[in-house]
Amino acid sequence: MPHRFEALRRDAASMEAAFHTMANSIPQLAWMAEPDGSIFWYNQRWYDYTGTRLEEMKGWGWKAVHHPDHVDRVVEKITHAFTTGEPWEDLFPLRSHTGEYRWFLSRALPIRDESGAIQRWFGTNTDVTEQKKSEERQTLLMREIDHRAKNALAVAQAVVSLTKADNVEAYKASVEGRIASLARAHSLLAASRWDGADLKRLISDEIAPYDDRTLRRVTLSGPSIILEPSTAQSLALIVHELSTNAAKYGALSSPDGRLDVTWELKQGEIQLLWQESGIELLALPSQSGFGTTLLDRLIREFAEGELHREWTREGLKAKIFIRTNRDHPSGRKPDPSLIQPAAESHSTNLPSVLIVEDEVLTAMDLEFRIAEAGYRVIGPAGTVEEARELVESDMPKIALLDGNVGGVKSFDLAMGLRVAGVEIVFCTGYEELENLPDGLGDCAVVSKPFRDEVLLDALRQAREKLEEIQ
Repeated sequence: MPHRFEALRRDAASMEAAFHTMANSIPQLAWMAEPDGSIFWYNQRWYDYTGTRLEEMKGWGWKAVHHPDHVDRVVEKITHAFTTGEPWEDLFPLRSHTGEYRWFLSRALPIRDESGAIQRWFGTNTDVTEQKKSEERQTLLMREIDHRAKNALAVAQAVVSLTKADNVEAYKASVEGRIASLARAHSLLAASRWDGADLKRLISDEIAPYDDRTLRRVTLSGPSIILEPSTAQSLALIVHELSTNAAKYGALSSPDGRLDVTWELKQGEIQLLWQESGIELLALPSQSGFGTTLLDRLIREFAEGELHREWTREGLKAKIFIRTNRDHPSGRKPDPSLIQPAAESHSTNLPSVLIVEDEVLTAMDLEFRIAEAGYRVIGPAGTVEEARELVESDMPKIALLDGNVGGVKSFDLAMGLRVAGVEIVFCTGYEELENLPDGLGDCAVVSKPFRDEVLLDALRQAREKLEEIQ
């Protein structure tokens, strides 16, 4: 009989050693708990990761390595499982021995006897940090794609809304041309993963639809310059408008015409010369219209950019100055004669509205829509700093703010305006604005592309709030 007991003891010791070997070789952190949830065993991987000892962790000591923002939720959920006997699953961060928090997917199952009574719980914690980061990157990517798509739709909407023409065919041609110009710029940017676009390639692509290459009547000359995405899109439209005019009235309208485009970079500023020659104009083109207004406004929004035009009998001579980085001023002030007045409202009975939007066409579209509805428009401002300068001399009653202006959140500006009694309406290309401060949680949010009834209803609600306060 002693030999039999000794054999059983050896078998039990062998089984326990095999269990520990298996438990310590699995990639998960593993643990066992009493029926009431009090943990009495962890595998070695738990101790290696947390840098703790059983004396610290037994019972409910594991709460010490849980993130303080999650521990109460985890305790509530696992206590429910221990009480009901239901399988448990949760996702939360655990602190490592280095102080780093990593995300774990944790599961536990009750181990029952033949009668169904719970004898113990067995649980595992699987490190899913990399999977979670990958999912977050994917979510962020999809959110940014959605944001860019909606912004692009808002720009296309603005082109359709703002374009004017004498007949349907001319209107269709103008809209298609401008949208095609934006599409070409987007293709260049997509090829570089939105890092930038080559200036020469951009100009060449915009002129190409109007240029018969066999005539060799276009020359492009200048250093290699990579444009930021926002600059590339606006410059594409500028070159498109110049090319369209040249094809209608100027050098690209005749086989004898010539177009020379040269540029240089001086002190962070692109200086571009557009010069047409080789033809004889019988009459000078009109200096008004949407195309002209668009050119002036696009240049104006280029952070103190300038456009000087001179129509001669041989065609157009234009000088364009564009600062490549708005954070580094050129030191040259814009020509006041280039700044176009804001759209005039049809009534003075409605309150003033500040528009802050960094996409020029979208800002123009908003300006004309809101002015058409009878509001007095302040701006538009293309940056938060420009908006601050505007309100110093002309405080609005309502502010329509893009949630993200040139990569800068407009929340601080909104908070300051709200303190001054201004009602805030946000516009955004995102599905929803995240991380809004508590003081802005009740602000109306209008999504791009805009619908007149939604936009004007948000302004009406803001106006009613103003009236209630008064």
